[in-house]
Amino acid sequence: MKLGFFSPEVPGHLNPMLTLAGELTRRGHETIFVGAIRGEQTVRQAGLPFHPLMPNDPRNEDLEDAFRQLATASGMTAVARTGKIYEIHTQMTVDEVPRVLDQLQFDGLVVDQMSPVAASEADRRGLPYAVVCNALPVHWDAAIPPPPMAWDFRTDWLGRTRNKLFMRMLATLNDLAVWRRGLPDPMLLIREVERGVVRIAQQPAFFEYPHDTQASKLHYTAPWHRADRDDATIDFPWDWLDGRPLIYASMGTLQNNMGYVFDAIVEAARDLPVQVVLTQGGGEVEVSAEIPDNVLFVRRAPQLRLLEKATLAITHAGMNTAMECLAHGVPMLCLPVTNDQPGVAKRVEFHGNGRLVPVRKVTSAKLKQELTRMLQDESFKQKASQFQAQLAQLDGPAMAADLIEQAIESSRKFG
Repeated sequence: MKLGFFSPEVPGHLNPMLTLAGELTRRGHETIFVGAIRGEQTVRQAGLPFHPLMPNDPRNEDLEDAFRQLATASGMTAVARTGKIYEIHTQMTVDEVPRVLDQLQFDGLVVDQMSPVAASEADRRGLPYAVVCNALPVHWDAAIPPPPMAWDFRTDWLGRTRNKLFMRMLATLNDLAVWRRGLPDPMLLIREVERGVVRIAQQPAFFEYPHDTQASKLHYTAPWHRADRDDATIDFPWDWLDGRPLIYASMGTLQNNMGYVFDAIVEAARDLPVQVVLTQGGGEVEVSAEIPDNVLFVRRAPQLRLLEKATLAITHAGMNTAMECLAHGVPMLCLPVTNDQPGVAKRVEFHGNGRLVPVRKVTSAKLKQELTRMLQDESFKQKASQFQAQLAQLDGPAMAADLIEQAIESSRKFG
C-alpha cells in the first residue's frame, strides 16, 4: 500500500510516527510524510520521504515564531499558544492538502489525532485512514480528568462533574474559536472518536486509569520507539560517568526555555550523591546557577542510551519520554508543563512509578526533597521494573502496524 502520514511537525509526535512508518516500510509499504517544511529535516534524517506543504509560504516564519513563544509558556497559556500554532498551520495548509492527495494518490492515511485537516479531507473522499495517538489518547470521558489539568482520578460524583464542566467549557471556547476563524475543528478527532477505520495509542493499557468505557475502535499497544532512534551523531562524553547513581533530566523539545526550572534542577543536585545529565533538548535556555561537578549540562543527549544507565529521570512528562522511561524501568520525577503532560504525570503518580511537582511550584528545595525520597524508597524502582517487564513482552510498533494494515486493507476491500 501507499500510505500518507500526517502529524504535527514536532519531535513528540514525529518520532513515534517515524517508528511506525519505518515498521510499515520494512513490511514493503510505501510511506510518505506530508507536512509543513519544519518537519522535513527530521523525517529525511530517518531515511523516509517527505512532501512539503507550502514550503515557500512566509507564514512558515510565523509558525516558527509561535513555537518560540510556546517554549516559555506553561499551563493554559501554553494551551492557548498551541491553539495559535494550529491556527497558523491550518491557514497555511488547509487548501493544499486536497491538491496533495490528488497528486500522490494514497491508498490510505495514518493521521495523528491532532491532525484533523487530513482526516476531514479523507472522510470527504472516502479514503480510509487510521487515527494514531502519539500523545495521550484523548476522548470525552467523564471518568477521566482532562489532560491539561493535574487532577486526581476520582470516581465519585464530584470528580465526574468537575471533569464534565471543564470539558464543556473547553468545548465552548473551542467552538467560538472555530466559528471566529472559519477553520476546521482542532478537536474533531477527540470529540468524534469513531472517525477513521481504527484508533491506536502507543500508551499501554496498564498505564490508563481503571474505567468502564472506551472508544470502540481504540487499541492500546506499547511504546513506538526502537533503540536505533537515538541520534548517533551526538558526541557524548561517556567517560564522565563514574558509577554514581545517574539522573537523566530533560524538559523536552518544546516548552524547554524556562530557566528557573533548569536552575532548580542544578541546585537540587548540588549536594546529592548522584550525577545528573541535564539537556537543553535543543533549546536556547541557559543556566544562571553555578554548575557543580556532578552536573553535566548539554545541548542534546542520546536519551535512550542514557536511560539504559539511569537510576531516575526528571522529565516534563511528555508521552514519548514517559514511555521510554517505562520501557527502561526508570522511575520519573515529573514536572509537567502543559497540554497532555499533566495527564501523563498524574498517571505516573497514580501507578506508583514516580512523583509529580507542577512546574509552577518547582523550587530547588522541593526537587531535592522529592529526589531524596525517590532515591531512598525502593517502591518506585520496583513498580518501574514491573512495568519494564510487562513491556518487554510487547512490540508496540509491530502491534500498531498490524492494526493499520488490517484496518486499511479491510476497508479498501469491503468498504
